[in-house]
Amino acid sequence: MPPNTADTKALQILITTTLTQLASSAVFLSPSSQSTTALTTTPVANPPNPLHVLRDAALLVKAHTTKLSLLAITAPFTPSAISKVLRQVAAESLPAMLSAVHICRQEHAVWGTMMATEAQSRVRRVYKEMETLLQEILALSQGQGHSSKTRNSLSSTAVVWETCDALVALSMLGISGLAWAAGEDQETEGHDALLDDNDEGVEGDRDSLMEEIFHAANSLPADRVELKELVEEAGRRLKRVVLLYTAVVKRRLKTFEEGDATVGRLDEAVEGLRRIPHLVDELAACFYDLDEEKARAALDKSVREALAVATVMREDWSGGSDEFTAWSMKWKDAVS
Repeated sequence: MPPNTADTKALQILITTTLTQLASSAVFLSPSSQSTTALTTTPVANPPNPLHVLRDAALLVKAHTTKLSLLAITAPFTPSAISKVLRQVAAESLPAMLSAVHICRQEHAVWGTMMATEAQSRVRRVYKEMETLLQEILALSQGQGHSSKTRNSLSSTAVVWETCDALVALSMLGISGLAWAAGEDQETEGHDALLDDNDEGVEGDRDSLMEEIFHAANSLPADRVELKELVEEAGRRLKRVVLLYTAVVKRRLKTFEEGDATVGRLDEAVEGLRRIPHLVDELAACFYDLDEEKARAALDKSVREALAVATVMREDWSGGSDEFTAWSMKWKDAVS
């Protein structure tokens, strides 16, 4: 058991204070704080590149946590040495990460919603895992099972490393790399949501959602001719929406380049693509309820969202026309 010295008590106070700091910062880093907390934070004058700040801070946190873990599990337990390292983390590296998130929000026109959200999410995970590590070091300082805690401290350190590596990776991705990754995700999500609801029941591993509900369109109540026709119309139009996912990802998201001052268009397109599958879920629920009026409204809403994406992505990133521009006009006629 570590001695109950002044150094040990000072370390315990420092850890408790740092944990409180992490908890208060969690409010700023929570998803719900995007439009509220940011408004009350002091603006950063002449802000640096936040991705560079995140990278440098992450590398420092990774190095410091290595020291913390080794000091914590190596006999004799030296609280003064641990306190020295922890002060650097608490006073410099962790606040730097928080500042980088704030800069992303503050410079929204430059970094956009997608990057700000991703940076916030990855920093939040660093803070969460740091809290776990500090709780374990606090337990060690209190003499709570030193030998049994050894493996836990090393394990939590590795998790902190992973979260720091994720921040370094984000700095290397940049907005263009994040756009590419978002494109891959949205294409997969869109195909899963839309094709699973319409096509994959024929050849895939499971029936489509509509087939599960209605046992194919011809199994609808005989007196619901209009509803049956609406099911078939929905299938045709949503297949065209799937084509839009493929085209937008290939011709726009994967060709985005930083410095084009078009991050707002990128955010709008990605958010639109994310909303469509949820709208299709609402459409399926309306069909399940045999509510033709609501189903018609839900279908129109889904298609309108897709049309909005096509509109915002109509021009290339330099504001000119290209192959996708011409294709999108024909697509609009076909899906409307």
